[in-house]
Amino acid sequence: MLGRRPFQEAAIPLVCVLLAAFFVVFQFLATPTALGSIRFLAAAETGSPRTTLEGFRANMARASALLMEAYRQNKTEPGLRSSDAVEEKVKEAEGLLAQAARALDLRDIPPVELDHRRLEAPLLLKEILDRLPLPDPGTIPGDADVAKQPVPSWNVPGTEIRIVRVTDGARSGEYLFSRETVQQLEAFYKAIRDEPNLSGSGEDLYDFYSQSPGYLLPPKWFGLIEALPRSFRTEIQGQAVWQWIGFALVLGLAVMGILGVRRLSRSGQKAADAAISLPASIVMPASVAVAALFVSYMADFQVNLTGRVNDIVDQIAEAVAYLSIMWGILKFSNALAGQLTFSRSESIDAHLARAAVRIGGIAVALGLLVYGASYLGIPLAGLLAGLGVGGLAVALAAKPTLENFIGGLILYADRPVRVGDLCRFGNLEGRVQEIGIRSTRIRGLDRSLITIPNATFVNMNIINLTNRDRMPYTRTISLQVTDSIAIRQEIAALTALVAEHPKIENGSVRVRLREGQEEKPKAEIQALILTSKWEDFLEIQQEIDLMLRDRVLVTNKATTEGTPVYDNVYPLKEAEEG
Repeated sequence: MLGRRPFQEAAIPLVCVLLAAFFVVFQFLATPTALGSIRFLAAAETGSPRTTLEGFRANMARASALLMEAYRQNKTEPGLRSSDAVEEKVKEAEGLLAQAARALDLRDIPPVELDHRRLEAPLLLKEILDRLPLPDPGTIPGDADVAKQPVPSWNVPGTEIRIVRVTDGARSGEYLFSRETVQQLEAFYKAIRDEPNLSGSGEDLYDFYSQSPGYLLPPKWFGLIEALPRSFRTEIQGQAVWQWIGFALVLGLAVMGILGVRRLSRSGQKAADAAISLPASIVMPASVAVAALFVSYMADFQVNLTGRVNDIVDQIAEAVAYLSIMWGILKFSNALAGQLTFSRSESIDAHLARAAVRIGGIAVALGLLVYGASYLGIPLAGLLAGLGVGGLAVALAAKPTLENFIGGLILYADRPVRVGDLCRFGNLEGRVQEIGIRSTRIRGLDRSLITIPNATFVNMNIINLTNRDRMPYTRTISLQVTDSIAIRQEIAALTALVAEHPKIENGSVRVRLREGQEEKPKAEIQALILTSKWEDFLEIQQEIDLMLRDRVLVTNKATTEGTPVYDNVYPLKEAEEG
């Protein structure tokens, strides 16, 4: 196990590169070109119900003939790859299908289903119309009739199939098979598929398409499927048994791949090296996204699931892919924020940088959520309205948190204190240990940890003791002399002694008699030490204290009046920390 873990960690960046390559392949390169972007770009004839119906049927009849001809030719030709002649026929059929699809109103179809519906809907409608007794073309409103008096719609007699005049959008004025007709095509086909084909074509193109693998033209290995017993082609929910088996195998491969990557990612997330831990944070979400796209691609273009089953598989797979990408973005932003280090890693600068990375990740994930929802057909306006209401509710519930966050920004911008500064606030003092997004932590002089919300802290009177340009030296000592002349002499001597120290600011020494009526009077010494560093201050303060002690001891010995007593009164509480 010890020898395997370094190998697993080293493999994580390579796995990430492979997952990125598979993502590009399944999302962009392996997907066949959508109908409508082929070389046949001529507009469909949709100026009247008659031209729409006749143009659609003509395009579909020609496309059907070409596809079946290409299939038969492909079966007889040797090799594993289709010939150029076969490919040319398939491309021409695609173009005809694209023109036929333009006769359908597909505006209500979600983007995730659109390419598939452009292919399936014309095939379904062709088979339905081929089984209906259509009226004489002269009875159907044509261009001349529409020019005199536009008709809002026309129904195929005895059916719910309608051709309606579009009244808005880029295709306003055209006659298209209605949205309702497109939505019910699968149900119409199931109801009429057993009726005889009245068009003279003995083949059910949609049945052939839905029962065969591949995209439009079945691959060479379709012969293996055709050789299976008839029971494998029995339909269940519109899909053959062999298609369900193939889909189950695809799902199994996807799950096995995810579990394999999961084992690999566990070792990488514990690595100290950012080159390993950062890719390890996204390798699991990336594997789920790629597995979902793999399932969607295989189900759509290889196993060739059709109808509502295919729509459900595509919607679930795309939703899983989008959610996995969002998951990966959030995990990567958190991992990247955790890797950010500064010389003072607990300062507000570091916290803001980490918060900015995390907030940026959340913003990207939310943007992807909105885009993915619209792609899957979830109403974007309703989603945005829901986000707005939800955002308002969250803002009201999180008002204290927002206030503290803004307080943290003010502390960062105004910088009244920094990490490590000794400060006084209210009736408390301490050294700033951490300035976070929500609160500030201060280590009190008694070593207790004080946590103050930023919104409260920023509104307090903050005295930054560390930022003093001079450090005050203050002492109160008891004098053994009692008469006024001796007291004046002692005060002058103390003043001169303290002023002699090189770190005492010139002219800053003040020695005053504090209580003149006491039996043993006291002198208060005040001076400014030329340093702003606490450690230096403590050393200089100690030197002056020892100088005073030595001087007083010598004086007392000479006068034999006893040893003076130091009261050691410390007006500044920060001295207690020393």
